[in-house]
Amino acid sequence: MVEKKVDDVPAAEMVVRRALETRYGDKLKNITFRKCWYSASGEQEYWDVEGTLRRKKGILSKEIRNFRYQVDPEKGSIIGYEENIPK
Repeated sequence: MVEKKVDDVPAAEMVVRRALETRYGDKLKNITFRKCWYSASGEQEYWDVEGTLRRKKGILSKEIRNFRYQVDPEKGSIIGYEENIPK
C-alpha cells in the first residue's frame, strides 16, 4: 500500500491555498472553500477542491473568481485546475 501525502480534507485545502498564494501573492485577499471530496477517474485518484477567491485587481477594484483544483493524494501536487469569473 502506498502512503499518501494528502490523506484528508484540511491537507488538500492547504495544498490549494499554497498554490493560490504562490500564484497571486499579496494581491490575494480572501479564500473560501465550498466543497472538497475524494474522486477517481479510471486509474487516477485525486482530491477535488472547490471554492471562491477574492483578489485585488487595481487600486480600488477587487475581482471574485471561482476555482476548482485537483490534487494528487500520493505526491501532494496539483494535477489540474480551473478558474472562472462569475457573471
